[in-house]
Amino acid sequence: MKFALPQKGYKTILLFLTMLSWVLLTAYGMIEQYLLVQGYQEIQEGLPIWIKGFLFNAFLLCTFFTIRRIDVQKDDNEDFYGFLWKAFGSSIVSVALSLMLNVFISVASNYLLEHTMLYNFIYHIDFGLFVGFLLTAYHKWKHLITYQANKFMRTLMKTFEYTLFVTLFFHFFGFEFFVPYSQIILLFLVLMTFVLSINIRWVAYLNFNQKIRSILLLLVILAVQFYFLFEFLRYDNMSQQATKTQAITNLVIDLQNSVFFVATFIFTGTYTVTSALLLLFNLPTSSVFEKKIGELASFQKLSESLLSGDNEKEVYKVLLESAIQTLHADAAWLEIWNTQRDFITKDISNNEAVKLKKVIYEKGLDRSKPRKYAAMQLFEKDYEDQTYQSILSLPLIANKSYLGSLVLLKEIDNAFDNVVMTTLTSFVTQASLAIYNFRLITTAVETQRYQNELKIAHRVQESLLPNVIDVDNQFEICVEAGSADEVGGDYYDYFQVAPHRFAVIIADVAGNGTSAAFYMAQMKGIFHSLVRLDLSPDLFMEYANNALSSCLEPRLFITATYLIIDTEKRKIYSSRAGHCPTLYYNAREEKADFLEEKGIGLGIIRNGTYGKHTQVSIFDYEEGDTFFLYTDGINEARHPVSKEEYGYDRIKNFVEENAHCNVAQIAELIIDDIYQFIEGDDLRDDYTVMVMRFD
Repeated sequence: MKFALPQKGYKTILLFLTMLSWVLLTAYGMIEQYLLVQGYQEIQEGLPIWIKGFLFNAFLLCTFFTIRRIDVQKDDNEDFYGFLWKAFGSSIVSVALSLMLNVFISVASNYLLEHTMLYNFIYHIDFGLFVGFLLTAYHKWKHLITYQANKFMRTLMKTFEYTLFVTLFFHFFGFEFFVPYSQIILLFLVLMTFVLSINIRWVAYLNFNQKIRSILLLLVILAVQFYFLFEFLRYDNMSQQATKTQAITNLVIDLQNSVFFVATFIFTGTYTVTSALLLLFNLPTSSVFEKKIGELASFQKLSESLLSGDNEKEVYKVLLESAIQTLHADAAWLEIWNTQRDFITKDISNNEAVKLKKVIYEKGLDRSKPRKYAAMQLFEKDYEDQTYQSILSLPLIANKSYLGSLVLLKEIDNAFDNVVMTTLTSFVTQASLAIYNFRLITTAVETQRYQNELKIAHRVQESLLPNVIDVDNQFEICVEAGSADEVGGDYYDYFQVAPHRFAVIIADVAGNGTSAAFYMAQMKGIFHSLVRLDLSPDLFMEYANNALSSCLEPRLFITATYLIIDTEKRKIYSSRAGHCPTLYYNAREEKADFLEEKGIGLGIIRNGTYGKHTQVSIFDYEEGDTFFLYTDGINEARHPVSKEEYGYDRIKNFVEENAHCNVAQIAELIIDDIYQFIEGDDLRDDYTVMVMRFD
């Protein structure tokens, strides 16, 4: 049985270990202080240094992982300004408590000099506050550095952190023993700090006001950091100047010579400074970018508003009013090229708009592309007297058709920049498409209702028929099909019933047009419903007839041929429902024959006696044998002059003559042969050819 400690339990344990390690470290320091004050310097100097290093490192590590567990996991979001506020709050709490300790030291300085153990205890409290502040800043800056960082930056951050942990090893033996190695590692950490400090992508997500406030927060955090620096330099100076009886014991190592503290201090300080500088340098462009982002958001709303238009006139209104509101234009007009030649103005008279339009036309300027005009460019001499100094003209073009133009006017010069023009052009293009689509819809509703119905039915038919038929490795199938119109009533399909049993169907709906296509869709549904029952072909036909009898119109019927192929027994079970006879080519005898089977079309008999008119034919096949299935569009193809049909004899002769070809070639060549027979005329009926060959 596994025991999983809850997240809260981890935090509690880490917090307890942090407090315990600090208490033990403080106690050890006070014992060391007591021995020194009481004159037991030899005993104090004889204490093993590794014990100090162990307690010191234990406190650092416990604090490190406690802060990461409690603090950083709460900041897994993109509220970077709120994130800085938390760092600011942590620094304020730390410095406030430290200042309170300094006030106490100032008030009771004489008393503390006589009671140095109390001074030592206060020192350890101040040290704990400093460690908490420094490691909190480290974790928060680490989170900011790794935000959207690439693999190199993340690896470098891990390397920096692991190297920091390595420097803790020095505390077990004393700094002097590792002087050369310490300096090399410190240099390595500083170099990594400079590289990591350039990854400040989060700055882009702050607005102008947040950047101003963030700079102030970072300056306060930096001030707190230097406060603690001078605070511990003061402690160190007091320790060096004090007498033995007044000595204030340092911790394990002088913090100035601890690679861990120096590197962490440089890391947090450098990132704080670079972040503040980058925020400062971004201020001049921040408002510009915010304006552009606001315009993009407005254009998004404009795009959504276009979808709410119920007709072409509504799109005109939305386009004109929204463009003016978004760009804060002083006036605008919309010219539409239609039968009415609509000319819509906003905050400008028709006469004035026509005058400006005439000036643009007289200049011979290209209206088919987005253009910016200045009053100086259009009026030359008296441009200063013109009300509007900036003009933006955007053509409405869709599907290479010129639909009109949108013209925006502003009273100030250079009011439209290229970014605005490009963005608004995209919006106008969308509006143009909306207008164009409304016109297409109107035209389709008024003049091409039937054609639209055929297109829809054609897409439905294409989705119902398989594009490619996958087959077993013991036989192969190829299909060539086409429709005389947009849609047709031919249907074919294939389904693997069992590992060695395959169902194949070809069918033809009587009639043509959209209704035939929809009945073909019903046939597909019936096929996929019944084929999973693994019925014999005659039962399949009977059940299919019962299903179709309730949905087919009385005058309609469907012819079909249904095959079950058993590749293990090498047999074919077939039933025909009034469909064109299947042509079987015997490879051994090199001869083709039509398989005559009784059966009438589905839907002709609707009184429950259809089963009496079906039969199952069983055929053995050998390697190389070919089955040729087709619809009446093949055999009934007529010569345009003699009106002679292509006929069964031509089909039989063609298959015998081209039996050496593969199935794809046979299917393709017979279609070519039929078109040659009808001398390139159009086929009057739908056609489908299905060729199967057995290995």
